[in-house]
Amino acid sequence: MAAMNRSLIDIEWFLRGGLRPLDLQLFAAEDEGRTELPTERRRREERDKGNVPRSQDLAGSVVLLGTVILLFFLSGLIFYQSRSLFERFLTLDTSAFYSADLPLARFVLTSMFWETAKIVGPLLGVGFLLAILGNVTQVGLLFSARTLEFKLERLIPDFKRVLPTRRTMYNLARVMVQFLLIGFAAYLIIIDDFIPMLSTSDTDLAAALTLFGWASFKLLLVSAVILFVLSVPDFFYQRFEFMENLKMTISEVKRERREEEGDPLIRQRQRERGYELRKQRDMLEAVPSADVVITNPTHYAVALGWDREQRSQAPVVVAKGKDHIAFLIRTIALKNEVPIQENPPLARTLYNEVELGREIPETLYRAVSAIFARLEKYATGVRN
Repeated sequence: MAAMNRSLIDIEWFLRGGLRPLDLQLFAAEDEGRTELPTERRRREERDKGNVPRSQDLAGSVVLLGTVILLFFLSGLIFYQSRSLFERFLTLDTSAFYSADLPLARFVLTSMFWETAKIVGPLLGVGFLLAILGNVTQVGLLFSARTLEFKLERLIPDFKRVLPTRRTMYNLARVMVQFLLIGFAAYLIIIDDFIPMLSTSDTDLAAALTLFGWASFKLLLVSAVILFVLSVPDFFYQRFEFMENLKMTISEVKRERREEEGDPLIRQRQRERGYELRKQRDMLEAVPSADVVITNPTHYAVALGWDREQRSQAPVVVAKGKDHIAFLIRTIALKNEVPIQENPPLARTLYNEVELGREIPETLYRAVSAIFARLEKYATGVRN
């Protein structure tokens, strides 16, 4: 959005004919502090945008090398087809073009088009396939329509491209090396055939075309090989430059990790909440085995169990809760015919002072024993 606003301001200044103050940030170096390698998510997002590391020289050299080799094998066929095409249409009666015989003129033009397509079609087809192969080899099968989107900031000149940065210096050195090597190879090829070329004035046309054609083929082939060899290190440099441009700061890596994995504090709270839910579920499952449930009667509920067979010294709190949990404990107790005793002071004391799974303290022995005695007396009366 900031780049879009800056672009609109620049265009407004341009339309008004004014001079906009030079933004010195355009000449600033790359952001400092980007020391971390890009994450998988960052690389995936850039790939979805169509931003992938690739060498244009590699694809171009593959196309040039393939078409030159194909041209060598099809040169004889192309020569005879071209000569036949010229003989056919140069000896053609052109009176049809000056008369009203439009069908004949259309037939002549159509025939010329298809004959020309037969000559250049194989070269164009192979070049197209090699261009696809050269790009697929580097980046795989990828099609992104986002690279075709119109972006207003692309109209703003990027002064970093002309500043002596690492990329511009590399591109300058690459072009100079290509120029020097291809120029030196052209010198060696031409100097070897220079004298025969000068003497072509005394030879027939076929011999002269063969000489110049062979020299041209050697020059194209050597140039294609040089470009292909130089494009291999260029491919690795483009990958290196791509990774350097995508490097992230430590804060960006941490923020992206939080977005993917979640905030550590939130994850901790989620784990604690999950533990509480499991603990609550286990606690409610123990209510049917309790001996009595002491209530407030509505806000607190504490379930006590006393395992006399193991000779426990005192009852144990097997479940406790307030409000909604207390309601669940009372509901489960009613369904499983667990006795419920209303004793608000004792229920609040048990809830606040006794942990889940712990025995009641000695200070509560008398109050709890009175409840158990009452329940035992009631149970004895029911049995009698």
